[in-house]
Amino acid sequence: MSNLTLVIGSKRFSSWSLRPWLALSQAGLGFDEVVIRLRQPDSKAKILAHSPSGKVPLLKDGDLMV
Repeated sequence: MSNLTLVIGSKRFSSWSLRPWLALSQAGLGFDEVVIRLRQPDSKAKILAHSPSGKVPLLKDGDLMV
């Protein structure tokens, strides 16, 4: 289990989610991935459970969120 957690939408439909995933993968950093299906009735609630701003992508390292 990694300390890094990447919270993203679908990499297939969101280039904003694909970018940090590619960067972390190419850097060889281990990370946990949480994928939230966007445009679903519960999407906003699921995002807010991870991101106080209500936006993805989000990279968490312990208590630090970027």
